[in-house]
Amino acid sequence: MSRLLALALALLPMTASADSHACSEGSAQIRPVVSEKVSADPTRQRAFAGVVAAAHSADLAFQTIGRVARVAVDPGDRVSEGDVLASLDRVDLQEDLASARAALGSAKAEAAYARQSHERVRILAERGIAPIAQLERAQAARDTAEARAEAASADLARAREALGHGTLRAPNDGIVLSTAIEAGTVVAAGTPILTLADLRGREAVIDVPGEFLQVLPPDARFDVVIHAEDATSHPARLRLVEPMLGDNIRTRRLRLTITEGAEDFRIGSLVSATLARLDLPVMTLPLTALSGPAGAPSVWRVAPEDRRLARVPVETGRRLADRIEITRGLAVGDEIVVKGTACLGEGQTVGPMVAP
Repeated sequence: MSRLLALALALLPMTASADSHACSEGSAQIRPVVSEKVSADPTRQRAFAGVVAAAHSADLAFQTIGRVARVAVDPGDRVSEGDVLASLDRVDLQEDLASARAALGSAKAEAAYARQSHERVRILAERGIAPIAQLERAQAARDTAEARAEAASADLARAREALGHGTLRAPNDGIVLSTAIEAGTVVAAGTPILTLADLRGREAVIDVPGEFLQVLPPDARFDVVIHAEDATSHPARLRLVEPMLGDNIRTRRLRLTITEGAEDFRIGSLVSATLARLDLPVMTLPLTALSGPAGAPSVWRVAPEDRRLARVPVETGRRLADRIEITRGLAVGDEIVVKGTACLGEGQTVGPMVAP
């Protein structure tokens, strides 16, 4: 929006009030005022800085516990599906496998012995030689040994699976955004090792004032430009408004999906995003433009033909930071005084517009 300076040329009449007396004291001087032409879509004039992020990213982790032997990639590396990203110490995993095999062999031997013992006691009990209590103890020992053998078999299966999961591979083509673990670190199953971004899709992440959301439609369209010379704009659409993190945070984070030319954007690049359009026109003015009582606000409009001032009643709507929505009383292109309104009067003439 254009903000312009004008010079107040006419003198104000003397009144009995202190404010008017102060105004009349300086009435012989030319007083500057600041004016602004009303725009139907002032949000288009504001660009929001942000960065490019991947549309999809994931934290990758091992599915087993172990010591990290090697991290094969660095942040910024591009990888293909199936590439090795990191690996655990296979010596430790093989030792765990050998231990699980030995434990299973021992458990099977104990189970076999317990079954034989139970069979002998059962035969003696049928002949009336062994008491029933001895038979019950033998049966319990057999069941316990067989359960231990099953548990050892499961441990062996997990050790074999862990050995197979000792290598972390890329699930898809992507770019490594960050690594969280160094070689030699002992990690548990599920501990994030690195973050991998999908090559498909890009988003612009920007922060906007909370009041900006009041004029933002759910399907808002933006124009995104890379911070570079001769950069062209690319269309984007609003995908997500992230939740507010706290009462003291006055900005909201928007995620914009870049719909065309996403391959031109590198992750981490600085961009600017501007609202492409609004479905309904929104006219706003600075709060300093309003005068009169709170229930009946008005503004000073400059007539384009003779530069004379006229007080115009207006109706206001939503407050947008330091601006206020004008719902009735003005038209697009009207020149309104936004600063220096305290000592103005009806019919007063202001000078020509000059650059600030």
